Amino acid sequence: MGRRTILSALLAAILSACGGPTATVGPSPVTVSGHVQIRACGGAYRVDQSGCQVRPYAAGALEFQLSPPAGKGSDRLAVTDATGRYSIVLPPGTWTVTAVASKTSQQLPRPPAFPQAQGSPRQITVIPGKAITADFVYTIELL
Repeated sequence: MGRRTILSALLAAILSACGGPTATVGPSPVTVSGHVQIRACGGAYRVDQSGCQVRPYAAGALEFQLSPPAGKGSDRLAVTDATGRYSIVLPPGTWTVTAVASKTSQQLPRPPAFPQAQGSPRQITVIPGKAITADFVYTIELL
C-alpha cells in the first residue's frame, strides 16, 4: 500500500511539472522623470551679460535611444511641459538621452537636435524596480 501512494505522488509530480504552462515574465518597465533646462550664454549683442540665463526647456523633447540599439522602434520620445518637466516609462537598459526640438518648440534654433549644446547626449541606466529622476541642463553658446 505504501508503494502505491509513493508511485501515485511521484506520477502526479511528474505530470504537473510537464503539463503546466511556463510563465515568462520580463523585467518590469520603470518611470523616468525630471526637469530639463536650457542655459543660454554669450551672444554678440549681449556684451553686458554677466551670467547665463536659465530657462525651462518648455515644449521641447528628449529622445531616448537604447544602447546598443535594439532595432527599429526602440527609440522613445518624451515631451516637456511648460516648466520643462518630462516623464516616460522605459524598459531596463542603458539609454542615451538627447535633447531635440519638438514641432511646437520655438526655443531651439536648429531642429531636430542642437549639436551646439554642451554635454549632449547624456546616458542613464534604467534598473528594474527603481524609479529614476534625471534632470538635465543644456548650455548653448550664443553667437
